[in-house]
Amino acid sequence: SGYNLGASYERGSLFAALTTGNKLSAFNVSMMYKVNSDITLASSTTHCESKKCDVIACGGLYKSSFGDVKAKVGADKVIQASLIKDVLPKTKLTVSGSIVGTDTSTFKYGLGLEM
Repeated sequence: SGYNLGASYERGSLFAALTTGNKLSAFNVSMMYKVNSDITLASSTTHCESKKCDVIACGGLYKSSFGDVKAKVGADKVIQASLIKDVLPKTKLTVSGSIVGTDTSTFKYGLGLEM
């Protein structure tokens, strides 16, 4: 077991959170910025003595007229994207895909229906 701390800050369109790991030797910073009512950006990084800044993931949300588009890129070079659309009242359709870098042999897709 260990000890760690966490704190968050929110003001207007900005939200930030700081947590520690490994007995205060690593710092995790998560940030989200709402550009406007349609666009939100987010990032997650880790900072420690051995690696000054490790970008874990960066992503965003775009609320378009045809549905919500979400995308993110991780430190593992996996690119993920999804489209979430209300197709009927209380019914959502989600179409998603991921790929590692530009290697098309790693492409995966999914389809979900929530009722």
